[in-house]
Amino acid sequence: MAKKIFARARLVKSGRWYIDFTTFDASTGTETRQRRDFDLNEIKDLKVRQAVADRIVRNIELFAAEKPANVAKGPSLRESIELAVSIKQKLPRRSSRQRYNTISKPFLAWAKRLNYLDLPVSDFTRKHAVAYWDHLTTKKQYRGKTLNNYLDAFRTVWNVLQDREMVKENPWERIKPAREEEKTRRVSTPDERRIVATAAMQSDYWLFRGILLQFYCYIRPVELTRLRFKDFDFAKGTVTIQEADAKQYRRVVKTIPKSILGYFVDGRFERYSANYFMFGWKELDGVEYMEPSTRAINEMRPYKRHQKLLQRLKEAGQLRDIAGLTWYSWKDTGISLHARKTGPVATKEQAGHRNLAITSIYYHSAEINPEYQGLENDLMS
Repeated sequence: MAKKIFARARLVKSGRWYIDFTTFDASTGTETRQRRDFDLNEIKDLKVRQAVADRIVRNIELFAAEKPANVAKGPSLRESIELAVSIKQKLPRRSSRQRYNTISKPFLAWAKRLNYLDLPVSDFTRKHAVAYWDHLTTKKQYRGKTLNNYLDAFRTVWNVLQDREMVKENPWERIKPAREEEKTRRVSTPDERRIVATAAMQSDYWLFRGILLQFYCYIRPVELTRLRFKDFDFAKGTVTIQEADAKQYRRVVKTIPKSILGYFVDGRFERYSANYFMFGWKELDGVEYMEPSTRAINEMRPYKRHQKLLQRLKEAGQLRDIAGLTWYSWKDTGISLHARKTGPVATKEQAGHRNLAITSIYYHSAEINPEYQGLENDLMS
């Protein structure tokens, strides 16, 4: 077979730089046009990038001689991942979109080190997926939950490619998930609940309302940052998590117990526009404040604010051990306490879970079971 000849190469500068060139196969008389970036965009110095690009254009037959065989097999691994991630950027939530950006960058860096970027995505098999999974599980100290979130995200990315018939199989499907450690967060003791809640009530109006909504209504911390004043109906005693804001994309109505309703009908909520976020943020002289606003606060801000409160209480000698007490602990504490008082089904419905198995994830059993501690001796009665 006659050697292929490369011709008409040119540099194209758009959002990303790439080389546009045509291959001619003398044995078949066919021409094939290709566009490849040859990793030009990884070169940050534009003068150096220009010099490298000019050299590639002048010597295209040396740089692209081995590539035509792969072209017929479809898009490369890099192109496919970038396409799938861009499709996922259409998701309504920033946190959901960010998830795919987070997993793709280190994955592509790993693929680049092993020269897999130009590998046709259809040739990326379970062998390659297992190699990256081994890299994640042995080279870095990720928690089991994080690893399994990564695995789930990769499965989803390849599902996108399957839906577009770019690959036939999902190489991540048969990879065994990592063992997940026990949660580091814990439920608070009665004394801890009283001390922290009292301190928040006295010093931080909005943080205290967040504690109430987690403890009694089981609203997730991230959902708190999406709540608007229009989501509250104090005449009915409810707060609604809208479909677009809920974890499962399902509208859930939570009941506010009458015993705490007074904390919400003190007249302060009525001061703000219905479209304001309850957990918003304002900036004054470069300092960020957690106050109702048209802009939602970053979901990590309440965590940090709550942690500072715990630290102050510990330094004051009011709390002895704050390890495991997080902002999210209020939800776990509420579910663990109230499931015994109201019944598991009522707790499941209040939490908006689809089944009791999900509710059990948030339920922490006590070391001493009070019901059984007081059980009568009925063996021989």
